[in-house]
Amino acid sequence: MKGRVEEPVISVQVLRSLAKARYETGNEGHFGLASPAYLHFTSPIRRYPDLVVHRQLSRWLAEPRTVRDIDREWLSATARHASAREENAARAERDSVELKKVEFMARHVGDHFEGTISATARFGFFVRLDAYDIEGLVHVSRLAGDRYAYDPAKHALRGRRTRTNYRLGDPVEVQVVRVDRDARRIDFDLVTPPPTLV
Repeated sequence: MKGRVEEPVISVQVLRSLAKARYETGNEGHFGLASPAYLHFTSPIRRYPDLVVHRQLSRWLAEPRTVRDIDREWLSATARHASAREENAARAERDSVELKKVEFMARHVGDHFEGTISATARFGFFVRLDAYDIEGLVHVSRLAGDRYAYDPAKHALRGRRTRTNYRLGDPVEVQVVRVDRDARRIDFDLVTPPPTLV
């Protein structure tokens, strides 16, 4: 997909489909690195799991005979707790970023932007703005002149009469019509619908 108009949309969809990382006590290797022995850590000032790893390594280097002397129950509980905390932190980060995006777009109600259809659904399609990493919804009720059927296999909304399609990856121009800060929602209207006929 490199270099094609769909590249950013597909990239985001692939990232969203990946399983979330979690901390485990057992060594399951790393599929992506094709490594049977894998341990990832960054810095003890960044994450508690990193600090646990650093402490264990320091202890084992100082006293190699203690390498198998570890409380597995405590380690397992620590891994579960760290995974849960990291998920909460990621959720808080996403929420704060979404809030800032909505606050930014509230200053642009009425403005036009170029974007790309990033997701489709029965109720409409989402557009990711080309200039910003911001998504908003074009609701199906705002698509005038036809009734649209959702085709999940083609990731498209198709006009029943005009056969106009709105597909994943299509470039569109939108206008910001409404911003709901509490719901973290941005609504767009289509300015120039693409004449995609099939």
